[in-house]
Amino acid sequence: MIDTLDRHTLAELLDAVGGDEEFVDDLVQTYLADSPALLDEIDAAVAADDPARMVTPAHTLKSNSLTVGATQLAAIARVLEEQSRGGSMASAAERAAAARAELDLVQAELEAARADGWRP
Repeated sequence: MIDTLDRHTLAELLDAVGGDEEFVDDLVQTYLADSPALLDEIDAAVAADDPARMVTPAHTLKSNSLTVGATQLAAIARVLEEQSRGGSMASAAERAAAARAELDLVQAELEAARADGWRP
């Protein structure tokens, strides 16, 4: 199983921005604010049984999750993206639900990482 949060990714991000913890805080807050809307778009695509509608939000959630080290959520979003690009909605509802549950875990892990100064 993939970890919920790869703290090394956050440490590398912090190093890449010259140790600017405020920048990383802002990036993480934006991620946490934007992710529920992406999940809403994924749910709408599932409800409409529309794989084309799923591609963009799944891709964006995957990419944004990788940026902050949310590896498990990125993996779920990657499968949703790949399947939707192939025109499949197989198990999309279950994966969307898993993504929502994972986001709750990610938020808790990110809060803990912030308390540790974004370091492992």
